[in-house]
Amino acid sequence: MTRLILIAGFCAGLAGCASSGPTGKEILTGSLQPHKARLVIYRTAIMGFAVQPNYIVDGKSVAPAQPNGFVVCDIAPGKHNASVDNPSANINFGGGSEKADVTLKAGETRYIRADINPGLTIGVVTLTQVTEEQGKADTQALYKQTASCS
Repeated sequence: MTRLILIAGFCAGLAGCASSGPTGKEILTGSLQPHKARLVIYRTAIMGFAVQPNYIVDGKSVAPAQPNGFVVCDIAPGKHNASVDNPSANINFGGGSEKADVTLKAGETRYIRADINPGLTIGVVTLTQVTEEQGKADTQALYKQTASCS
C-alpha cells in the first residue's frame, strides 16, 4: 500500500512539470516585435519537481518555476528584475541568488536559468544569467509555459 501511495505521489508531482506545448527549438528562433526585448527564464532539472515557486518579473508574478519548462517575456528594452517567490521561512543552503537584474536592448534576448538548491525545509529555486548560446542550447527540448509578462 505504501508503495502505491509513493508511485501515485510521484506521478502527481510529474504532472506539475511542463510536458506539452511548443518547445524552445520551435519558438525561440523567431524574431521579436520592433522595439521589444526578450527575457527567457527556464528550468531544466527535474530534481525537486514539487518545488515550483513563481517567477517574478518587475514585481509581477508571471508563471511557476516548472521543471522542463520555460517562460518567454517580450518586454520593453531597459533594466528589469527577475526573481523567485521562494517561501520566506526557507533558508537557502545551496548558494546562488533568488534575483537577477538584466538590462535589455531592443531586439536582444537574455536567458536566465533556474536551479534547485537545498533549503532548510524544501528546495530553493535560484537564478543565474547564462549566455545566449547556453540558453538556446538548454531550452531546445523544453516546453513553453503560459506566462503573463505584460
